[in-house]
Amino acid sequence: MFVEVMKEAKLFILILIILSLAIAMTGCGEGMDQGTSEVTIIISDNQTASLDIKKPAILALIKHRLKKIIDINEASALPAGIADIRYTISGPGMSAMTGIANISGDTVRIVVYVPNGNDRVFTLDARYSNKCVRYRGAREVDLNGSPTKMGITMNLVSVDLCPSNATSNVTSIYFTINNSGNNAVSNVFYYVQYQSVGVDRCSSGTAAVTTPIPADGSVAASASGIYPTSNNYRIIIDPLNAITETDDSNNEICSGTFCTSPPPLSIC
Repeated sequence: MFVEVMKEAKLFILILIILSLAIAMTGCGEGMDQGTSEVTIIISDNQTASLDIKKPAILALIKHRLKKIIDINEASALPAGIADIRYTISGPGMSAMTGIANISGDTVRIVVYVPNGNDRVFTLDARYSNKCVRYRGAREVDLNGSPTKMGITMNLVSVDLCPSNATSNVTSIYFTINNSGNNAVSNVFYYVQYQSVGVDRCSSGTAAVTTPIPADGSVAASASGIYPTSNNYRIIIDPLNAITETDDSNNEICSGTFCTSPPPLSIC
């Protein structure tokens, strides 16, 4: 009997908390979350994404207050090979919101609560497992909580280069240069920084001199005869930014302390 009474008491207290939050949120006009819009991002194929914007419901606001939500509800018609969706939401007067939704099927649905205001920019990147961007879409939106739906075109990126699968032995470092864009590229220059006898050194090379790296393809590259004495290295693809890319932030791969304290490009 005592247990049942305690359960009822806990339930009553929980109801009081929920009612108090609901009153607080609705007592003064729009309430304490009047500056928030609930935005559902749905990406269903390689061409389009959508934003479904509305004023948050009371229960959603309560849940949002109890726990800051970036809610990935389901991942169930994205192209094969897409491993995740990176999203960034930015605009004046707000802190940028970023996140990654992993893909386990064909469709991803993300719910975010975004501060109201003008010029909210939603950027969506569909990426491979090696973090190369394959599709990108962006849309600028004014948010005020009013219900609206709008589409975002997800475009195939033109060029996006990044290294992967790096391995090293006592004399060489081998790696792959990936081109996840829709244009072939030629003569991709790269640096390989490494450590030998405790000294930071650099080797350079040019990949695909005779055969361009095809769109959605890759080419093997290496730095040979360098005799690294540790597993500290940093590979920089197109370090001079000679190739216009959609996203050049993933042109590097590193190992060891070079990931946290990379040597300056001036050593190359």
